[in-house]
Amino acid sequence: MKILFIIIISLSGLLSQDMGYKMYKNGDIESALKYYKQLVNVDNENLSNEELLYNIGTIYAQMDSASEASSIFEEAYQDSSGYSSELSYNYGNTLYRSQKLEKSLKAFRETLLKNPDDLDARKNYEFVKNEIERNKSMQKKKDKSKKSDEEESDEDKEKDKDKDKKDDSQNDKSNNKEDKNDSKNNDDGPTDNQSSKSPDQQNEQNREIQSKQSAENILNAIKENEKVNKKRKQTNYNNESGKDW
Repeated sequence: MKILFIIIISLSGLLSQDMGYKMYKNGDIESALKYYKQLVNVDNENLSNEELLYNIGTIYAQMDSASEASSIFEEAYQDSSGYSSELSYNYGNTLYRSQKLEKSLKAFRETLLKNPDDLDARKNYEFVKNEIERNKSMQKKKDKSKKSDEEESDEDKEKDKDKDKKDDSQNDKSNNKEDKNDSKNNDDGPTDNQSSKSPDQQNEQNREIQSKQSAENILNAIKENEKVNKKRKQTNYNNESGKDW
């Protein structure tokens, strides 16, 4: 019996004379599976151990138990050096269902080597091969896109670094300017403090100015008085010199 994921399933693989097959045909799959398991590792004239494993794996595959089917088919592979093309075919199907595409492709290739006229195996082989190539192409695009994103991210980081450097430079200039202004203000400060005097000091200074002004006024008055006296003396002299003798 072949398990196909492209072609309609065929049940002709199980032996029609087998009791387990009759159970399977009647829909009692679990009883058929139990029957074949009981015959494994037991001397049986009708079915070889490879055939028993093949039937067990095929039933698991029909039950959508891909992992169990794959494990059974792999065991049959190891136990038999001359496995049938049907075994490698169904093994390829279970591997595909588990998304082990490379191993699935290999199993279908071995099927075709044993039976080149198996059209179902050829179709499945081409199907899996195309899916592998498609996945590789998609992965390549993803890697390229990821690389492009990383390069853009690196460029953005460099731009951010340049911007940070520029901002730091502007901040340094601004800080230097503020420091200069502060220094200038500090230099001007003492002059303002020196010019700023207490009320007592200001009053004292006013008194000194008034005293100087008074002294200057007195001096001017004395000078003016001397001028007047001098002028009088000159007038008297002229009067005396003008008398008749």
